[in-house]
Amino acid sequence: MERGRARTSAARSNRALLSSVASYGPLPSQRIEWFTPAAAASAAPAAPRPVFVMFHGGWWQEGSIDDGGRYAAAIVAAGGVHVAVGYTLAPAASLREIVNEAAAAVATIAATASQHGADPARIVIAGHSAGAHLAASLITALAPEATRSLVAGLLLVGGIYDLPPLAESYVNEKVGMSAGEAAALSPVALQPLCDVPIALCVGEREPAEFHRNAALLVERWAPSLTSFSASVVADRDHFDVLEELDHNDGALLADAVRLLGLSASPAAREGGAAEGDGVRG
Repeated sequence: MERGRARTSAARSNRALLSSVASYGPLPSQRIEWFTPAAAASAAPAAPRPVFVMFHGGWWQEGSIDDGGRYAAAIVAAGGVHVAVGYTLAPAASLREIVNEAAAAVATIAATASQHGADPARIVIAGHSAGAHLAASLITALAPEATRSLVAGLLLVGGIYDLPPLAESYVNEKVGMSAGEAAALSPVALQPLCDVPIALCVGEREPAEFHRNAALLVERWAPSLTSFSASVVADRDHFDVLEELDHNDGALLADAVRLLGLSASPAAREGGAAEGDGVRG
């Protein structure tokens, strides 16, 4: 997390970017941070940019908005607007409440997008680890229909989608899920209720449980969706897989650019994901 926070700090001080923080609820944790091109502030109005929204990981009990801005420079350089989302952590909030906060954040992003030169009709939701669970939840019955309709695509990285095993683990000491809640909050037990493109990625060197979760989501969701790609990012683990979203030749950045409907740079198109390798169960 230290590297991510250092890169978020660098993004905030980057003269090519404008950073602004807004609230989507009354709690201090309920904040979003916009990163937009600084040149747009003084230039003539341009076409609205697509929005890339990032939910951080940390087992729903660690991390903050300070972890989400690390990708801003790459996303803005590619032609998008970047938004990092903070949310209340367990045990101060239940997982059901955290999912509700995620939905509220996306609703606020859509409602205020035009103020930031962004297009509310092109919102791509991304998440890493626990954040990928939140992102996936937003197109299921766990989110209101009004929120589901705002999602234009998903980028899911090293996510947890099958929660019952966690109810038996140390992770649940703070999250506090019952067995029933774990099942009810599992994306693999739910159907995607809107047909949006999804890119699912897992690092080659991630623990087997992350590969199992990825394979299970592919099995349950891919048959009902028009566009669902699954890839293994070569020689990456659960944490350094995020490097692939940080820089211009990153494999995950190439996925993000595609989902945002932007033109990939030659470097991004040559990124190092093992596309087509699929995920192993």
